[in-house]
Amino acid sequence: MSDEVCYSNVVFTTPYNSAAPVKKNEEAVYAEVKKAELAPVKTHPEPDDSRTTGQETWSPAQAPEKPEHRYQPQQCAVVFLSLTCAFLLAGIIALSVCYSLTAGQLRKENGANQQLQKLESNLTAQKESLESENTQLRKDRTLLDEILQFRNFPVEKYCSKETRCSHCPSGWTFNNSKCYFVHLGQTWKTWKTWNDSRLECIKMGADLLTIQNKEEQMFIMNLAPIYEDKWHGYWIGLTGKAKDWVWINGSSLTTGFWADNRSQTETHVLTNTGHKNKILNSWRSTEPIMRNRWICENRALLF
Repeated sequence: MSDEVCYSNVVFTTPYNSAAPVKKNEEAVYAEVKKAELAPVKTHPEPDDSRTTGQETWSPAQAPEKPEHRYQPQQCAVVFLSLTCAFLLAGIIALSVCYSLTAGQLRKENGANQQLQKLESNLTAQKESLESENTQLRKDRTLLDEILQFRNFPVEKYCSKETRCSHCPSGWTFNNSKCYFVHLGQTWKTWKTWNDSRLECIKMGADLLTIQNKEEQMFIMNLAPIYEDKWHGYWIGLTGKAKDWVWINGSSLTTGFWADNRSQTETHVLTNTGHKNKILNSWRSTEPIMRNRWICENRALLF
């Protein structure tokens, strides 16, 4: 669109009091005035054809160009924040998964610990029950041993109508919760080998003598008469040789009362072998086939 040009005449006049002469045929001076054509204002501008800022409206051709570099820092910030949020979200998800796995593992471990505690409690109860049963079995065995020891000793032998009950049967000697029987056969025909002597004790519900300490050895020394010779004595329940002497009840020999060093050459032991006077150390070993007297021992009836 071209600009519309308007022309107007301009006449210069001279004031009345001016002395300047008026020239004739003065040239007319024309001034060229351009009239700008205003753009029409649209009451309802199209969204894509105009830009509105405040109350002013521009056409697309007249709208000022906006520099694009003004929005680049904001875009970088938006991208950075988006990435940060994404990383945080991923971290939260990862922590949630780890927490879930850890919580599940802890629940499993707690369940396993509870099962172990329950099992340990059951084992403890079973152990206590077994110990109680074992204690009762030992008591029952002790009682059974006592019954077996007295199986050949009925009450009549300990008690009679004429006398009160005693700790040992008639013919036995009581000492320190034990009963002792000494065979005093006068002839060698009544003496027996070690095995036969033990069999005689067993028939009476007892066994051959076992000497546990010095006091018991002194009691036997005074109880049983000595022989006239040192080769004979009373069979006791000790067998073995040299350092391997064992009592018939299975216990090892701890204290011996040997007559001399040469008295441990054989396998079975006699006590109270012949001396002029009774002495404490009177043990001698000999062959089991030799005939001798013997001493039986049994537990006393305590009441």
